[in-house]
Amino acid sequence: MPNPFRQNPAAAQATEHNGQRRPGNGLSNLLDGQYGTRWSGEGNPTTLTVKLDSMTVIGEVKIAFHTNGHATRTSSFEIAVSRDGANWMTVVEKRNSEPMTTALQSFPFTKTCARYVRITGFGNTASAWNSYTELEVWGCVPDKVELHCNYETGDGSQWANGFICKSVDTQFTVVTDTVREGRYAGRFMVRPGDKFMKRDSTLTSGERLEATLWNYARETESDDYYYGWSTLFPTDWTEPRRYGIIMQWHSHFNVPPPLAFDARADVLRINYNTGDCTNYWPPEHEDFDTILHNLNKGKWNDFIVHVKFKPDNTGIVEVWHRVEGNGTFNKIYSRPNMATLQWTSNIERIPETGYAIPYSRNGVNGWTSGLYIQHGLYRGDGGTNTNVLYHDNWSRGNSFNAVRNTFSN
Repeated sequence: MPNPFRQNPAAAQATEHNGQRRPGNGLSNLLDGQYGTRWSGEGNPTTLTVKLDSMTVIGEVKIAFHTNGHATRTSSFEIAVSRDGANWMTVVEKRNSEPMTTALQSFPFTKTCARYVRITGFGNTASAWNSYTELEVWGCVPDKVELHCNYETGDGSQWANGFICKSVDTQFTVVTDTVREGRYAGRFMVRPGDKFMKRDSTLTSGERLEATLWNYARETESDDYYYGWSTLFPTDWTEPRRYGIIMQWHSHFNVPPPLAFDARADVLRINYNTGDCTNYWPPEHEDFDTILHNLNKGKWNDFIVHVKFKPDNTGIVEVWHRVEGNGTFNKIYSRPNMATLQWTSNIERIPETGYAIPYSRNGVNGWTSGLYIQHGLYRGDGGTNTNVLYHDNWSRGNSFNAVRNTFSN
């Protein structure tokens, strides 16, 4: 499956065809953005070739078919790609277009590097003519890990903005004896009274030790990212008081974070505080889903998480998981059609200056905000137990494969 599409490389020129062409229906009509014009070539087969501006990783071709007013008419075709214009690989086998539409139809294929795209037409259900009104060649961003915090520096410096905690020296340790990937992992400890003091000398809520990313390309509206990390809960893990957040995407709203992974005594939940947050409480979506009913204490849990960030109900959260000793990630959770960002029509919900992003929802003007990462352990205060857990191999990438490849097996 192709990576999330990020761009539509301009098709530079459609360079050739064979068969008979109807006057006025030239190749340039394929690329003019107008559905009222078309390219037409008669013959079975008839080919046309699009040459891109440069070698590009591509994974989808879109074609709008001319039906001459006949809704049930379909066209037969196949798609091939080439690096040099001489050696071709078929990426969409011979098939028919869908009836009852003149809109662009999408034909995805396994991403590949190419500069030429060839459409071979085999006529339509009424004649030997092949007629297309528009053609788009879509590119893919190559698999890429943009952020990787795996402690292989031997310290916590990969978390550029440091740690939110009472004392890094007594709470955080880079270890070599409990490691998932490479040589090092992070040991996180939270004790009663481990509260972070802010610049104004007040204490944050809860007890915590969280690595944080702040000054980076933040998650914002319409972003689509994959995340990976490994967490080990020791065999003596006990339930944190009220909540035990091990991973959160934090906004600039004065409400709880929109998305958080919450570990309890022996289950793991995803907490939501998303959608319309114009009223301080409750937000539009204030709920949770249990995704693990066993923390597999004493073993590493590997996670891959996909989030499409939207302040309306077009977002998605997906989770893949495996336990140490298994080679395959299993998809354990999917929640589509879900708000994954927060939105408000009341600017007072975003008290920090400079972080409000204008966004209209259902015809109402308002704002959302970007997110930043906090990863470690954050729990309710007032408890008497000490919690220790281990994290390793945190990453953010643009595809499942990019993040999956950070795991060695």
